[in-house]
Amino acid sequence: MNPFSLFLLFAKIGFFTFGGGYAMVPLFQDELVTSRGLLTPAEFADLIALAQITPGPIGLNAATYIGVQQAGIPGAIAGSLGLTIPSLTVGLAIAICLKVFRDSRAMAAVLAGIKPVTVGLLASAVVFFVQASCFAPETGKLLYQGVLIMGIVLALCLCPRTKKINPAWWLLAGAVAGIILPG
Repeated sequence: MNPFSLFLLFAKIGFFTFGGGYAMVPLFQDELVTSRGLLTPAEFADLIALAQITPGPIGLNAATYIGVQQAGIPGAIAGSLGLTIPSLTVGLAIAICLKVFRDSRAMAAVLAGIKPVTVGLLASAVVFFVQASCFAPETGKLLYQGVLIMGIVLALCLCPRTKKINPAWWLLAGAVAGIILPG
């Protein structure tokens, strides 16, 4: 893809995404895997994992990576700007509207409508990650290592004694467990 096409692709994602990085995952998946075939589902799962563990916003990291992959440094710049310009523009417009219309019933209704959509997008991302982590992409075979790691970390994250542990430690523990457990 050329840089201009990358800019338009990520501008579309940036404009229609509400709720942050994980809410972008379904749109990224639809555009990069399903519609355009730029990545396989396994490559996409790896991309999201890498974008998550590198510093910075997950969506921006993913757009930059895809930009480099498709068109080098100009592609990285185009993808990054494409993702951020609509988000910044929409965010600024929303901030102005919230300030002007903060006591409006219409604004309360808009916000009430956006919340469940955001939850739905996040749930879609969770389903994707469960599929990518717990099932082999080629065969659909259950991967007990992924189920075991996910179950243990989920249980520990929900436990009151371990809730406050930094998520970076959970990522590191999951990486170590992935290396140790036989595949």
